Amino acid sequence: MDYAYEEEKKLLADIKRGLAEKEFQLYIQFYVNAKTKRIVGGEALARWKHPQRGLLFPGSFIPLMEKADLISQLDYDLLRQACKFLEQIHQIRIDNFFISCNFSSKTLSKVDFADKCQEILESYEFTRKHLVFQITEKALDKNPTIVENNIQKIKSIGARIALDDFGEGITFLVDIQKCPLDILELDKRLIDLLDTDAGNLVIDVIVETGHTLGITILAEGAESLRQVQLLQEMGCDIIQGFYFYHPLPYREAINRLLAQTLGAG
Repeated sequence: MDYAYEEEKKLLADIKRGLAEKEFQLYIQFYVNAKTKRIVGGEALARWKHPQRGLLFPGSFIPLMEKADLISQLDYDLLRQACKFLEQIHQIRIDNFFISCNFSSKTLSKVDFADKCQEILESYEFTRKHLVFQITEKALDKNPTIVENNIQKIKSIGARIALDDFGEGITFLVDIQKCPLDILELDKRLIDLLDTDAGNLVIDVIVETGHTLGITILAEGAESLRQVQLLQEMGCDIIQGFYFYHPLPYREAINRLLAQTLGAG
């Protein structure tokens, strides 16, 4: 226990230094159009380029950041990097690409969340609808009045709203009433049920209901050709998963978008 405490204490000091030294970097995992399979967007993901430990994944630092109340600092830093990415591709005339950013429930529940986001956005030039704020079902249940007010403010500046990881809970219709959704993101655990009759039926109903309400359906975690084919048959709009792309660092993501734009991919 003493060893674990000391390790956590050391890692926390490293996190604070890493935040100050800008060691947490933006990676992007692309989304593709389900019909054309062309890249249409990407999810902003955090990676920590630790000077001694190398590249670290979120599972090694996010829980401690949440525990130490440092997660909002990372959330806002990643938003800045995503805005910079959108501004940069806008400058090279790539205007058909969006980035979705995830925020912790602690960050979303802060009264000044929307105001801080707007302040960050004012430093960058890009089409606001190309920025998507991912909201989880968990966040909607925590301080709902504050979160709903923040969502309305985010919508008013032109950004879009996605309900992330749908499938963790069972409150689909309730969440849609709470949150003016543009995109519904189906969790990988739902996608993994595609090969079962019940899972297939549930996803098919969700896609049909979402489309009836004018919501774009995005499936996460597609890892096989069979899953992709079933999602296409159901009319899913956008797909993300290792079948298409793994997360890429900032510069590699831009190069891949350029290659597609120039017709090389």
